[in-house]
Amino acid sequence: MTNLRSELDPIVFKRAWGTLDNTFTDNGLTLQRGYDFDLIDALAQKSGIKPLEAQFSTKMHSHTSGRSFWLGVFDTDGLLAGRVCARLDSLRSPESLVDFWRKHFHRCYPTETGAQVELAAKQPRFAQKITGETVYLGGTEVRSDWRGYDLGGLLNRVAQLEALADWDADFYYGWMERKAFKDGFFRACGFTKLYANSIHWQAGGPARLDNDLYLVANHRDDVLDMIDQVLAEPPKAASGSSAKTYEPLEVGDSIPSTTQY
Repeated sequence: MTNLRSELDPIVFKRAWGTLDNTFTDNGLTLQRGYDFDLIDALAQKSGIKPLEAQFSTKMHSHTSGRSFWLGVFDTDGLLAGRVCARLDSLRSPESLVDFWRKHFHRCYPTETGAQVELAAKQPRFAQKITGETVYLGGTEVRSDWRGYDLGGLLNRVAQLEALADWDADFYYGWMERKAFKDGFFRACGFTKLYANSIHWQAGGPARLDNDLYLVANHRDDVLDMIDQVLAEPPKAASGSSAKTYEPLEVGDSIPSTTQY
């Protein structure tokens, strides 16, 4: 664990992490962390889970262990039941999150016409003010027979704790399509901030994504508060038949993804 700027007790942190991990264990799942994104893609294919798309695809990115990781939960047969990915982007003032998006989306996503997407000149003010260490969470996917166990939400919470411990970042975020937004899943992931119309396209957004994206996020203090909440109200292992479920959410390689959680 890095030296956090707060006075967070490492023991408290470990208890919160263990509480979330116990929920997986109670469902017969084993949590693993890795850095080889080709491997997690192969494991996904073997388990019938869709591969990573633009945000984490190794065809577009060279991932390093110091700046990205994936978390996966595996069943007793060793098959992948669910995953999430995290990436650190270090923005140095005056570079903002908007400046990063302009380059990143242009590189990763084509439009319906085949050209690369362009961001409009005017962007939401909140994103123009965000700089420093930012963590993008995406690639969330849960295998169909594990829907209803809240794996997607649990994985995203653990990923935020892992990212906090590794990078002590300032801002943690992911994307959701407006047409598929489900308040229950957004909160199950531990996110507390929601920005509608969070990115503006010059002439149409990515071909595979909704033009109207929500951004779900936490500031660093929100992640610290989530640790307290996990310990105050520990999540319980859910059964597929009794757990709350969420409608299919289509967001490509973002949070949440095309499966039901």
